[in-house]
Amino acid sequence: PGPSAGSGGGQAEGDAGKEAQQEAPYPPPSALVERVFASHRAGASAAGRRIARFVVRMLPLDFVCSPHLKQFQNAAAAAIPKALAGAPPDATWYLNFQNRAMSTIKREDALAVLKDIIRPLNMELSVCDADYMIIVEVNPALCGFSVLRGYSTDLFECNLQALCASEGLQADDESSDEDEDEDEDED
Repeated sequence: PGPSAGSGGGQAEGDAGKEAQQEAPYPPPSALVERVFASHRAGASAAGRRIARFVVRMLPLDFVCSPHLKQFQNAAAAAIPKALAGAPPDATWYLNFQNRAMSTIKREDALAVLKDIIRPLNMELSVCDADYMIIVEVNPALCGFSVLRGYSTDLFECNLQALCASEGLQADDESSDEDEDEDEDED
């Protein structure tokens, strides 16, 4: 369970929830994804050169709210400036928006909200090679978002299989299938 913003409860409930989240020993989901990708990158030089077979995409959602525009505005206004606090003034950002079976938040609305929030930070919007990617996922259960650095390069757009392919790694049972094929060819 990562941090969530905009619990929808009363003020006292929201403050207590924020304090509890700050004391939680768990790292945010984006930090976990970065660790997994770093360990797979480090594993590329290890002897086994194996990967997790059943993981394709790992989409971290550090902040969660109700899937409605007003709640997204409130949650993003509280979370995005903190997430971008260490960004250099000439940094760039872009939006990766996924809407699954919901139309309560549209891409254009999310982009307008983010532009209003990020404008005072003096960061430029960049459609290619952005320094920071803001991922927004909207589905019937929640609206979640994260700010990621190195989304296209280090995190391969959160696609673990793409990272493994670039490092020459293969799934556990793929190598055994290839070994069996080679054995059959030798006969």
